[in-house]
Amino acid sequence: MAFLTHKALTVCLAAIGLCSFAAHAQTSQYQLVKTINLPGTKGGHGDWVTYDKDTHAVWLSQSPDHNVVVIDANSMAVKKTIPGVDSGNGIDFDADHAYVTDATTGKLFVYDKHSFERVAAVDSGGKTPDGVNVDTKTGTILLANDDSNNEAVFEPKSPYKMTASFKLKPEDDKDGPDVALYVASTDRLYQPVGGKIDVIDPNTHQIEAVWDFGLKKDAKGGVYDSKTNHLIFGTSDKKMLVVDPATGKLVTTIAVAGAVDQTAIDTDKRRAFIGDKTGNLEVIDLDSNQIVDHIRTEPKVHTLTVDTTTHRVYVYLNESNKVGVYEKKS
Repeated sequence: MAFLTHKALTVCLAAIGLCSFAAHAQTSQYQLVKTINLPGTKGGHGDWVTYDKDTHAVWLSQSPDHNVVVIDANSMAVKKTIPGVDSGNGIDFDADHAYVTDATTGKLFVYDKHSFERVAAVDSGGKTPDGVNVDTKTGTILLANDDSNNEAVFEPKSPYKMTASFKLKPEDDKDGPDVALYVASTDRLYQPVGGKIDVIDPNTHQIEAVWDFGLKKDAKGGVYDSKTNHLIFGTSDKKMLVVDPATGKLVTTIAVAGAVDQTAIDTDKRRAFIGDKTGNLEVIDLDSNQIVDHIRTEPKVHTLTVDTTTHRVYVYLNESNKVGVYEKKS
């Protein structure tokens, strides 16, 4: 009887130990260090978030309140609210300017990123502008229009004249393009269109290849890892695609819990962060292509960025109209 009691106690303690180990293993290495209240009163489906290293600022499209919000990454506080952007989508930068698309008005807005003054508003060259990218070699601006399924090309100086426009492939895709990725080392624009990815030479405006990885749903915006020379794209198929840009071959896939929108990368820390709307951001090790951590946020979170100076992760909590700032525990 005593032996059975002792045995039962041993099993019980072992089970407690296993539970303790499991709980410890599930504890994130990242912690919330600041919650930033955004202006306005509306939560809802916001959009793109991106970090500008030159000014050490985070810009986000606060679509529900028709603003673009600029956050000072030093103080982790709102620095500027830019009104008059009805439904902001993509954001990108050059040395002096921020480029913002507005889906409702069909405009590309250009702002001085130091004074925040609007210096231009030009027609997007199509219907429902989405992603915008700056070709950092030439300064040329490339803009994808969703409902006309075309790419428009603009000069990088006033009056920001449109110099070219061409149809994306497949031309009859019902979903149109998402936010593209420009990579300077390959000098190519990788433009998701429905379930495929167009590889575009920004100098000739030619679509050199259309990558088809057998997706049932949409390909989404990607990031580039300069160490491995891998492109990493999100998808609505609940998986990430890791691609070799030299061959266009699929290196591997990484299963995630939800439909991905934006992916953020910290190449120095060898991590990528996945906005997949589940409220539990996956953290990917760029060397092993494995999920190694999660960051608990809130449901429907889908856009985020990384401050590559401090390595903090800025997550747009769009439903609650806040930004959560996370950093790795010391």
